[in-house]
Amino acid sequence: MWERDKQPVQKLTMLKNMRRKACAACTKAKRPCSKRSPCCDRCERKNIPCRYPPINQTARDYAVTDGTIIAAEKSMTRAGEAYPIHVVYFEPFYSDLDGPQVGEAHHPCSIGMGRSTRPLPLGHDWFYSADSWTIARSGAPAFPSQAFETAALKHHIATVQSWMRQWTTTGRSPFIHHRLYALRMPRCLQDAYTTLTTYLARTPENSDLCFQIVQERATEIIEDAQRTAPTPSSGDAATDSIGGAVLLDPVDHLARVHALFVYQVIGLFDGDIGLRASAENRMSILTAWVAEMWESAELDASIYSTMLALDRATNDEQTGSVSRTEEETTAWRRWTVLESIRRAWLLVTITQSIYQLFKEGWSQCPGSVNWTTRAGLWDASDQYSWSKLVANGSGPLFVPSLRADILYKEATPSEVDEFGHAILIAQFGLEHTTKWKAQLS
Repeated sequence: MWERDKQPVQKLTMLKNMRRKACAACTKAKRPCSKRSPCCDRCERKNIPCRYPPINQTARDYAVTDGTIIAAEKSMTRAGEAYPIHVVYFEPFYSDLDGPQVGEAHHPCSIGMGRSTRPLPLGHDWFYSADSWTIARSGAPAFPSQAFETAALKHHIATVQSWMRQWTTTGRSPFIHHRLYALRMPRCLQDAYTTLTTYLARTPENSDLCFQIVQERATEIIEDAQRTAPTPSSGDAATDSIGGAVLLDPVDHLARVHALFVYQVIGLFDGDIGLRASAENRMSILTAWVAEMWESAELDASIYSTMLALDRATNDEQTGSVSRTEEETTAWRRWTVLESIRRAWLLVTITQSIYQLFKEGWSQCPGSVNWTTRAGLWDASDQYSWSKLVANGSGPLFVPSLRADILYKEATPSEVDEFGHAILIAQFGLEHTTKWKAQLS
């Protein structure tokens, strides 16, 4: 009986929200407004005043005259020495009452992950600090295929295939940075590049030969890894291991993940039954390599963070210090490698999960990792352009993958790069992304 009485009240509230104009802060920032009273969602997250225009005044005119909004927004964009607040932090848990609203974008694996957001000051270690390498595990161990749009999943596979083609023709893609292998491309990735180029240029007459090359190269990279793996009795420091994983350079870890991923995309989605069967057998190996790559990057970042702190302390005591340009160059180069590792983790886990969804009807929740979403950073041509976008660019900078739906509320489509758009479609569907683009076009 109570629910029946409550329905007219809910409908009346919805009608009021539909008629209410956007608040001054959202109008000024050109962001969508939930129009909730007394405070909309965005203003509540940013902890800024939420003021709605009077009936006889437009939202745009009111935003121009309301000076308190400008001051509040500016006070929230700086923290400390020239560092904007753009690193998004999520409260660890939310209650059932604080869950996603009906029709709101959310990932089925985000159960138990916070929906309330809080921006953090952007420090110099934003992309290599220990916290940035935490893989947030979900309260949902698995999810069914019905939780996703089939069209969005197929769109992701087509997108990955187009990125592979782009890499062969331009030497770069949204997941392989243009400077990543500029100085040194490991042999395993050279083989993958030539194999992929051959595969894309295949004809009906030489398809079997191309498939044979793919099979042999994929087998070869795995056998090479097994041959170079240290034995339990090995005491050689150069071939020591942690948990059975060879202490490769993070770039070498990344290169072999990239190489095997190329063979997996060909094998799983070409349509040839022989390629597919072999690729299915390699899925667990690629998953293990991704985990080893992540551990290697996490260890490398931890060592670098410690050494950097010691260097900074030493420089403070000495008159000579490292120039700002040198710091920016070092940061840009390290970010290039570490961001590539984050994107490889995301691309491999999402792509293999999609294949499992199509085959088994369910897939495991791999967890959530942080990655850089701001447009322009990935394609920056030098450290100056990159540093300028980090410090003064617009839109969220660093967000967790399973809660990337925050981009629908906190960013415009032009503020998110191509990789970010692909992740949004794969995890939240084409419909939500299309509405996001339409609302802010």
